[in-house]
Amino acid sequence: MIPKIIHCIWLGGRELPALERKCIESWSIYNPDYKVIIWDEKNLVINDPEYNSAYEKKQWAYCADLARMKILYEYGGFYLDTDMEAIASFDNLLSYSFFAGKEDDEMINGAILGAEKGHEFVFSIYEEVKKSLRTNFIPIPRIITYIYKKNTNLEGIKIFEKEVFYPFNPYASPIKQLLYQDIQKNTVAIHHWSKSWNPSFIQKCFRRLKRIISKSKYY
Repeated sequence: MIPKIIHCIWLGGRELPALERKCIESWSIYNPDYKVIIWDEKNLVINDPEYNSAYEKKQWAYCADLARMKILYEYGGFYLDTDMEAIASFDNLLSYSFFAGKEDDEMINGAILGAEKGHEFVFSIYEEVKKSLRTNFIPIPRIITYIYKKNTNLEGIKIFEKEVFYPFNPYASPIKQLLYQDIQKNTVAIHHWSKSWNPSFIQKCFRRLKRIISKSKYY
């Protein structure tokens, strides 16, 4: 059983934008009996050289990738990106030992995750993220997808189809905004793709090219 705790991470000391504040408010509206924890520099302590190196470079997205998996492993509960809006109760998700959702037909995203405390699948992702921080900074969706595909024990693990958490994907649609018709009966939350921590487009292209040239196992 997944505990009724919702975790999110906000690093860098900046004020939360209006969209992120509204999304965080939505979690308690639909889940009033859940505890919400916002992790930042005041309460997040990770004594890890890979994490510290990324933090010193202000690579908040990569810090959050590692931190979310460490937090889920140690506490259990739900992890949500701050731009994930709840539109329904999470109670029907509690019975899984781990869940995530597809952002398209193939890729599993990490903007909303749920897990029991001490879950082996979460630890496997955490270890893989640590490896990537030492080398090519692989985006967490590719890592989760890679671990899922190579895992042989998927009991209690649920990967939801894209309409549940990602009914709208600006990278997979010519229309670059959410439409009402995108929301389905089984949609539980909406990822707004605010890209608060994303590296620049040029940085992402350079890193992707580097991974392809090096024949990364994630691609």
